[in-house]
Amino acid sequence: MFKTYGIYSDGMVLQQQTVNCICGAADADAPVTLKWDGKEYNSQADSKGQWKIEFETSAAGGPYSLELKCQNQKILFSDVYVGEVWVSSGQSNAQLPMSRMAYSYPEEFDLPENPFIRMCTVPIRWNFEGEQKEVENPCWKAASPKALGEMSGTAYFFAKKLSQELKVPVGIINASQGGSPIASWMSKEALISLGKKDLINEEEKWEEPSAVTKKMDEVNQAQKEWNDKIWASDKGIKEHWERLTYSEVENNWVSVPIPGVIEDFEGAGIVWFKKEITLTAKQAEDFNSQKTNLWFGTIVDADRIYVNGVEIGVTYYLYPPRRYVVPAGLLKEGKNTITVRVQKNSRAGKIRFYTEKPYCLFTDDIKVPPVAFRNVEIQASIKSEDFSPLSQFILLDGMWKMAYGTVIEDAPEQKFFEWVPTALYNGMLSPCFNYAVKGALWYQGESDVERYDQYKDMLCSMIELWRKKFTYAKKDMPFIVVQLPNWSDGWSEKEAMLESGLASMREVQAKVTESLPATGLTVTIDAGEWNDLHPEKKYTVGCRSALEALRIAYNQDYPPAPKALSFEKTDTSLLVTFDCGKSFLTPFNDSLADYIPGFSFVYKKGQESLLVEMAGKLISDTQVEVPLPAVDGKLLELRYLWADSPNPVCLYSGMGLPAAPFRFVL
Repeated sequence: MFKTYGIYSDGMVLQQQTVNCICGAADADAPVTLKWDGKEYNSQADSKGQWKIEFETSAAGGPYSLELKCQNQKILFSDVYVGEVWVSSGQSNAQLPMSRMAYSYPEEFDLPENPFIRMCTVPIRWNFEGEQKEVENPCWKAASPKALGEMSGTAYFFAKKLSQELKVPVGIINASQGGSPIASWMSKEALISLGKKDLINEEEKWEEPSAVTKKMDEVNQAQKEWNDKIWASDKGIKEHWERLTYSEVENNWVSVPIPGVIEDFEGAGIVWFKKEITLTAKQAEDFNSQKTNLWFGTIVDADRIYVNGVEIGVTYYLYPPRRYVVPAGLLKEGKNTITVRVQKNSRAGKIRFYTEKPYCLFTDDIKVPPVAFRNVEIQASIKSEDFSPLSQFILLDGMWKMAYGTVIEDAPEQKFFEWVPTALYNGMLSPCFNYAVKGALWYQGESDVERYDQYKDMLCSMIELWRKKFTYAKKDMPFIVVQLPNWSDGWSEKEAMLESGLASMREVQAKVTESLPATGLTVTIDAGEWNDLHPEKKYTVGCRSALEALRIAYNQDYPPAPKALSFEKTDTSLLVTFDCGKSFLTPFNDSLADYIPGFSFVYKKGQESLLVEMAGKLISDTQVEVPLPAVDGKLLELRYLWADSPNPVCLYSGMGLPAAPFRFVL
């Protein structure tokens, strides 16, 4: 059978002005011919039927066709462009599709097809048999209203900015998977060279296919039994609590505030919540005459939501924002009941309805901000004289009624084979190694925060590995690392922390980019959400990453994010000097020039390490003065934005890039 390996397909983008490679399988010793850009290249399959052809591309352009022939068989790839090709990889924030951001960037979905932005999303595949050659049904798609929702948001905005600046087609190889640790994107040999015996042992457990099959069967059976048990034991399901009106539960169920934390429920199980809203005839008519959304923040862990006894949506895990559509005709004049069935999977933690998320019912003509606003601010922000007479909006936060459906043992442990060391390197990344690329964008680290002290060696090793394996890239293939944004798991925000895994990971990521050539750091300390692991501010992440790529890979004169270089101690303060490139320091707004929050000092009092927060003052284009605190102890460190989710972020460059978090030992 005559075929190609890797990610070649119609609509692909080839790296410009370099040697490209295409390979595949054919009959043993069969001749293979490539026709490309008016030239013909010839090769021959070896005794095992493997063939490879190298060919050169000229400057960016397209569309072209690429034709392969082997005896009486032919493969034709059409709509091929030449431009810049980047790999985008990492975990969920690298993967998060634009469909999740339809309310954050609705204008992107109204744009016509853009043939200069193309993406190949590598199917999720794990493998423990070493490097693989093939990708199942590879597909390159151009950005369009139809295809955009499937594209990685980070990678899309990265490609869009690069294409606009370079005025060439940009192709993205999106190889990413939620929850994946860095070890899953590395080879076994690389892990051996690092002496990671625990990771190697974990991988070797699954090299025998029967072990994988057995474990999958065990996990699936245990999960099925637990699902059946929680469903069968839920009193609310047996008695159809979703059909009960509010008045039927008002005196029997307890009152709780939503959003908020349900403190009293211990264990795993099902908890039901119910609220009543009263609609006028006009409100009911307006809601039913157009698309109506019911948004309910983010919930730990899973949920089903009912309106007047009818299920309108279900989400099976905790991270996605709950954004459901109420079917037309379901809402009515008078009293309406909204019921939420929440499933908690383990005794650990609490049922949480995340605060500063929208909890509301509204007609689709109202543009509700989808991220991290207080409900009162949402209510204020959507008031507009431009709304039509049919616009309706109702807040759903406040007091709800609650009852327990069941309490059972914790859900069985899951097994995600794609998170096993080497699994995604083999299954998703290695089939792309023969594809010529310009560089790589890496957005990962959340899953390795608890092992941040090991991360520097691993990331350096991974970059070295990828640079070796992407054969048709430059020796020092440009590599852009996205520094983790602010996030504090939905708990209280803090301006400074004595111990912060996220802050420590950010420091490690910065050190890696400082220690290796042709690497850049995208500072995103202001691009997260304290209550959402998957922030929707991917325009910010993608564009800033593109600026780093333009600086690192294309030698364009874009200054990096401000970086603290050194400090000078006076009798009363520390003068911190920043490298801003050809830019300068500026406060978020002019009123903050004399008050730059986010600085803190660690000091020692006896055997105890303590923390005191301070504000700095901008004294020049490159310097901030931070007063020394009057403390009873020895000052050990100066820190800036040292927290999981520091707030506020006030120090920027003239390019609008935030100063990177740092710490200095005094």
